Amino acid sequence: MIVDGHAHVTEDGYGSPELLAAQMAQANIDRAVLVPGGMIDVRKMTRYITGGEPIHAPAIPNQLVERLIRQRPEKFLGFYCVNPHEGDAAVAEFELAVRRGFRGLKLAPLVHRFSLTSRTVLDLAAACGALGVPLYTHVVYHPGACTEKMGLLAGQFSGTVFILGHMGFGPADMDAIELAARHDNLFLETSGGSYLILKAALERLGPGKLIFGSEFPLHHPQVELEKLDLLLRGPAFEQVTSTNMLALVA
Repeated sequence: MIVDGHAHVTEDGYGSPELLAAQMAQANIDRAVLVPGGMIDVRKMTRYITGGEPIHAPAIPNQLVERLIRQRPEKFLGFYCVNPHEGDAAVAEFELAVRRGFRGLKLAPLVHRFSLTSRTVLDLAAACGALGVPLYTHVVYHPGACTEKMGLLAGQFSGTVFILGHMGFGPADMDAIELAARHDNLFLETSGGSYLILKAALERLGPGKLIFGSEFPLHHPQVELEKLDLLLRGPAFEQVTSTNMLALVA
């Protein structure tokens, strides 16, 4: 079995559930962990990062993910996304979502522009630990949501599992690898990671701390999987592409 640990779905055609299903079939991927997409147009990613395109932080389409995990529970798992600027309401909303079947939390610092050490994020991290579900986030080029802050969060909440997206701050974040080595509760998700940094992570950490993800629709799942296929064989490949993630969301 192969599990895509991080795929966005959107109401727009470029990231539709139908397109994801087709690309999963092409790559022989059996299941996917879905997160809400479409809050930004990923085709304009560089403009958002450089400030050339404003981000308006529209409503989070969690309902699309919820519909899919209800319709196809054998195919799709879901992580719920909240805006930490909504404070206690965001924590309560997330807790209710887990009771409805969501398997983890997704944070989006590029969209919502928050600090990983803000009070609400700390409360969300505590809630994930209490509920036994992982917290997934990426980091950005900003001191409030950088790799270092991710390490502080993982150290403060040793009972919470954290998944750091895209191997940290790309294209080659050695600090993220060292944090994963230091903290048993911190995993690295592979989407967008360069071949060289994936190789370095495997040499330093072994396959037990990596989780395959595609970042669909920005990346094709088959392309992301090919990098791991070049680096791994047998049980190690299975660990990264299914076993590690399934153990966190079972």
